[in-house]
Parts: sequence; structure tokens; C-alpha cells
Amino acid sequence: MSDEGWSDLDEVDQKIIAILNKNARTPSKGIAKELRKIGVEVSDRTIRKRIERLEKNGIIKGYKAVLSGVSSSDEFEALFLKFKVTRSIDSILDSVKDFVKTFPNYLFVATIDGEWNMIVVMKVENLQKNPSSKIIEKFSDQILDYRMNGIQMKDINILNMSLLLLT
Repeated sequence: MSDEGWSDLDEVDQKIIAILNKNARTPSKGIAKELRKIGVEVSDRTIRKRIERLEKNGIIKGYKAVLSGVSSSDEFEALFLKFKVTRSIDSILDSVKDFVKTFPNYLFVATIDGEWNMIVVMKVENLQKNPSSKIIEKFSDQILDYRMNGIQMKDINILNMSLLLLT
């Protein structure tokens, strides 16, 4: 990101991003119309300029096609891992993180305090059930306990999720 960060976005920019997140092909006229419905008077030319600025500043990095029913689903899986107590726990955590990052469908991997050492959240692709089982198989000698739970990801605040990128 260049000059402008996520925290600098005003409400109009946030609404534009939310509309584009639902449908990246929404024309600037359509965005302006949606904004007028909620009391924000803005021209489609202003929308185009704002989108250009958001792209230039790295807030919007691109657009992609999301295929329905072909290669993706709305299923997600959380894997909680508890490792055996060892002096090399940090090395094990790093190895697991590196392995998880090779999966194209992982959303995040994080170490956690408390009963569990790590959480991995992954999208479950249509043809691949239980992607977490590969992690369990590879690190079975180091894992003391694990839990796999299906989770529903709804009403995600994309702007706040971007805070994960800043850490």
C-alpha cells in the first residue's frame, strides 16, 4: 500500500468496496445508484475516480472470477492442534505453518494461547473433504490432540479482515 491505508478509508470508499466485493462487475453508475439509496449523493464519475484511487493505492489489488459449483464451496474447516510438550515446539509450529501455507485454500494459520497451540482455517473444496487430514497425517508424531470442526463464514467484515495482513 502506498500513501493511503485501510484506516484512512471513509464511509463512501467502504461502501464502494462492499458493493464491488458482492459483484466486482458492478458499473460505476450502479454503485452510485446503490449509494443514493442510502442517502449518499455521488456521481458515477466520482465513483470511477475513487475506484482508480483505491487501485492506485493498493487497496483494491485486482478482480477475480469466483466459479460457482465448479471448484469452490461455502464450506470451511477449523483445525485445532495441541502438540506434545518438547523443547522444539517453536520449530514444530514453524514447520506446520510452512506446510499449511502450501495449501491454496488455507485462509489463515495462527498460534494460540490456552489449551490448544494452533488453529488452521481452510476452505473445503468440492472434491477435497477434510483437507486438514493431510496436516494431521504429516505431523502425527508431534500432535498430542486435535479437533476438526466445520464452520460457517457469514457476515465477514472484509475491511477488518485486512487487519490480518498488517501483522
